[in-house]
Amino acid sequence: MILGFFFLFHFLEALEGREGFFAKKGGVSLVRNRDLRPAAKANPTIQQAFERFQKYNRLKNLSQGSLDFYAAKGRSFFRFLGNTEQPITTITEETVEDYIFYMKDQQLHDTTINTNLRMVRAFLYWCMEKGYLEKYPIRLVRADDPIKEPYTTDELQKLLKEPDCKTCSFAEYRNWVIVNFLLGTGCRASTLLNLQIGDLDLSAGTVFFRHMKARNQQIVPLSKALVRIMEDYLEHRSGDHTAPLFVSEYGNQMTLNSLGNAIWNYNHSRGVDKTSMHLFRHTYAKLYIQAGGDPFRLQKLLGHADLTMTRRYVALYADDLRANYDALNPLEQLTRKNRHGDKIKMGKGEGK
Repeated sequence: MILGFFFLFHFLEALEGREGFFAKKGGVSLVRNRDLRPAAKANPTIQQAFERFQKYNRLKNLSQGSLDFYAAKGRSFFRFLGNTEQPITTITEETVEDYIFYMKDQQLHDTTINTNLRMVRAFLYWCMEKGYLEKYPIRLVRADDPIKEPYTTDELQKLLKEPDCKTCSFAEYRNWVIVNFLLGTGCRASTLLNLQIGDLDLSAGTVFFRHMKARNQQIVPLSKALVRIMEDYLEHRSGDHTAPLFVSEYGNQMTLNSLGNAIWNYNHSRGVDKTSMHLFRHTYAKLYIQAGGDPFRLQKLLGHADLTMTRRYVALYADDLRANYDALNPLEQLTRKNRHGDKIKMGKGEGK
């Protein structure tokens, strides 16, 4: 029996190579490392990969707005693909190029194409990092950067004219306050919608923005004019400190869609064709720059993570920097003082 076991052991050893099936260490048999190699990565379907991608985004604590963005743009991409039950490896560099041509055939604007591509790029680059796909570059298309014309002074005067609270509806008065708030803080519409009454500290002249892009939060100063407007508004808008600051006529939380419709109706009722809420943010940036404001402070006020977008505002409204430039320029201020002083007399031989 012992002899039989001896021959069986060497038979297995011959099958596995010279090192043998088992390795002896301290009298204990161990399975060799080569038998513990990780299995190859499973090849998920497109749908499975995207679900894992969204799970990863939730683990990163992305905002709900970002998750919704990926979901919406993902649906557009998947409609183009047609079948999301096929392996993720079927998406190649050529697939992405075909998607770009498809969007061009749909006559989508270049900026819209790039918006869709940003989702695709984020998703597929994640798949590449996970080892689901071979690496290949995904480049955005070249797109013109259209200058969005801010609200003019004439338009702002129409929008900021205070309504008669004795005769106007609550909706008109609320919309007037909202326009003042957007122009006075430069905040995004989503930030405004998430404001609570308790976020206002009118005695300190500040507001707490609890909901901002990239999940940031910050305290922003309010101008004296806006403080007075908000004090009057709170006399009409009662509620505890956790209640939404801006509500519908029935006291319900406003949605982005209902807010957009409200501003659309309000602007048209005032004879202003522009209706973009985000345009108030552009207008805020332009007027701030025009007044000689510091770009670094503007970055903080607008809640930008870096100076990229702030530089864009400065570039868009560069011509406005010329206004009052001489009055602000240090050299101009210093040389102005010397213009009325004694000039240095030059001899004939000087200056050669």
